[in-house]
Amino acid sequence: MRQSKTKSDNKQGQMRLDLPNLKPIVLEFDGGRVCSDGGLLLLRKADQILGLAENACSSITDERRPGAIKHKAIEMFRQRIYGIAAGYEDCNDASQLRFDAMHRLAIGKDRALASQPSLSRFENQADSITNAALQKLLIHTYIKRTRKTPQVLRLAMDTTCDEAYGRQQMIEFSGFYETYCFAPLFIFTEDGFPIWAQLRPGAANVIQDAIRAIKLLVKEIRLSWPRTRIELTADAGFASGEFFDVLEDRDITYFIAAAGHNGFQYHAEKTVFKCKDEFEAFGCQSPALKKYGLYQNPGDRKAALRRKEQTMRYASKDEGRMQELFEAELHIRKYGEFSYSAREWRNSRRVVFRVEYTMIGPDTRFVITNHKNGSPRKLYEKRYCPRAQCENWIKDLKLYLQSGRTSCQEFEANQFRLFLHVFAYILTWEVRKRARLKAMTVETFRLQLLKIGVLVKQRSRNFSLHLASEFPWQEQYRIAWRET
Repeated sequence: MRQSKTKSDNKQGQMRLDLPNLKPIVLEFDGGRVCSDGGLLLLRKADQILGLAENACSSITDERRPGAIKHKAIEMFRQRIYGIAAGYEDCNDASQLRFDAMHRLAIGKDRALASQPSLSRFENQADSITNAALQKLLIHTYIKRTRKTPQVLRLAMDTTCDEAYGRQQMIEFSGFYETYCFAPLFIFTEDGFPIWAQLRPGAANVIQDAIRAIKLLVKEIRLSWPRTRIELTADAGFASGEFFDVLEDRDITYFIAAAGHNGFQYHAEKTVFKCKDEFEAFGCQSPALKKYGLYQNPGDRKAALRRKEQTMRYASKDEGRMQELFEAELHIRKYGEFSYSAREWRNSRRVVFRVEYTMIGPDTRFVITNHKNGSPRKLYEKRYCPRAQCENWIKDLKLYLQSGRTSCQEFEANQFRLFLHVFAYILTWEVRKRARLKAMTVETFRLQLLKIGVLVKQRSRNFSLHLASEFPWQEQYRIAWRET
């Protein structure tokens, strides 16, 4: 490897800082081959365990002349997903990182890595066949990684918004997100593995896309796990009779939220007024309600919100006012269920609901399910509510791994770029899972286990890596290295 020590004739003036009560501080870029991403080898170990890059590149068509290839497809694939995991989500970052000693070691090259134009051409050569193969690879990677066949596979489905960067192929205006965007569809397992990642136009029919995803997903899963019971949770955007029919035909147990309307509110009315009577029995004031447990005067809710704000403003404690407010506020919560048959449904279905009554009034949530047993409270809290964790996993992808950088012109190239970010997430997920750090976010993982100062020394027989002696999370790193 090339030495990176700064030559004296390239210096542009010494960097100096004078602080009171200290000797003068002098800065120079002459420390040798010191890198800031000392934890990248954790990702390489996880990659070898899963065979992720190797299997993915077997699905990528490479039309380059073999004799003219300087950077192999698997090397560019690893360069992108390792860089994304380390916080370098743009191809432009390759202009500087291609000479970084730690990135070259992790990828296994003794010369400069691919440049930004090479990586951009690599991304833009993706087609629909490649993306379809990578979609299946997500499913089979999870199946291969799970050694013991599970009795129950719990899945959570949700969509998000990737704002468009310009006049890209297949961008559409979404009335829900109020912008031109893509709307990716994700399906996660209960332990946070992204088993499905599909880029969709912003105004595409989410029900039809969800049906196609479930059909293919269940088909691939049942090839390996024919007796595994599958459960699916989703929010109210997926509440459709057609979707329910597809799930029931494939023997999938579902827990899908539904927006409240008069038909549902009618069945929950008695429970709402029971909560109101108990709430007022404690001497608390609440808004007046009319038929179906709705607000008699919509302005009462705003007035109740203002009273709540005043309670917080005049709380006695100088600190912890929010905590005091919630400790003092009375919550009445009850559960119930009923059978409901909509006009477009082929049969009646079970609906469980939860009513929470506070000084603001009632908050009623409904969940449609085909599960026959269990109390409404258990089904709502233990089966449906864990779905909310899916939003945190999507936040990891969007906020920390920047999966919204779908800025290519072609749609298939953007789908391929989404897969790159998802594969980077899978590597971090594998390390966290094996090191028993599954509650750790991607950003915390990056700061504590990837961003480590390391001195790289090349010797005749090996490479010697010397990590920072004062690194504060050494024990976590040793556990992650040992378990991965």
